[in-house]
Amino acid sequence: MGLDYKALASAGTEKIKIGTHPIIAYPGTETVEWYGFKRHNFELEGYKGFIVEPPNPAPGLPWSWCIQWAEAFVPRTPALKLLERGFHHVFLDVHETKLNHEGVRVLEKFYAVLRGLGFHKKMALIGMSYGGLYSFRWAAEHPETVGAIFADAPVTDLGFCYGRDLTDTTPDLLQHWASEAQKVADAYGVKPEDLSAHPLSPNNNYRAIAEAQIPILAIRSGQDQSVNPYKNIDVFEKNLKAAGGDITVIRRDCYGHHPHGLDDPQPLVDFILQHYPAFE
Repeated sequence: MGLDYKALASAGTEKIKIGTHPIIAYPGTETVEWYGFKRHNFELEGYKGFIVEPPNPAPGLPWSWCIQWAEAFVPRTPALKLLERGFHHVFLDVHETKLNHEGVRVLEKFYAVLRGLGFHKKMALIGMSYGGLYSFRWAAEHPETVGAIFADAPVTDLGFCYGRDLTDTTPDLLQHWASEAQKVADAYGVKPEDLSAHPLSPNNNYRAIAEAQIPILAIRSGQDQSVNPYKNIDVFEKNLKAAGGDITVIRRDCYGHHPHGLDDPQPLVDFILQHYPAFE
């Protein structure tokens, strides 16, 4: 069933309080403006990332993590409104790893850096497209660190690029999908035809997420020719629910993979605020 917007209208509006500005030793030496906020750029083991600083950090230092495509459709995502509410917003670009074991290791080090700065032990994950794959990969590996997940047209099948033909893509993209499938296969050390059955593919690796009862809000793009919803979010939703997991799916039947997010992202913000854990 779809999202109950009325139920979200006032969700979480009083949970996050604005506190006094803590002194935080942000990594990196470059500071730039980002949608009116201060962004700290840095590198970790050669991977580029950033931390966006809210003007008034909330007590307990809550944070959101756009795990991929952090510069895409930003005003349509929860990021900016969460910054206004005192959340930090972070990103580290490990896309080249496709979040294999090495990618997870790097993000574990990134997480340790953030915890060292005093950030809350749980984050709100924002996962768009490939970012959905990475969000669910991280959540399955470290469910204790995730407070809520917003996923938009998410990849949940490691083999989503493999075996494309003219029934599900255009002639000019056939080579692109074949190349992309090979990159994912190389990252995971298997053949492209074995990706969908891989035990780390979210469609197969969801039980830890279900057992942790991580709340998930997903947007399903019904006519998506980039990330086929029938082989991705539909399978993940069915499997997660069968395992007792907590997922709500908004069914959006507009044509195409883009745009991500919503014209008014407030319901997405409210979902995160409603489910973000109390500070400890």
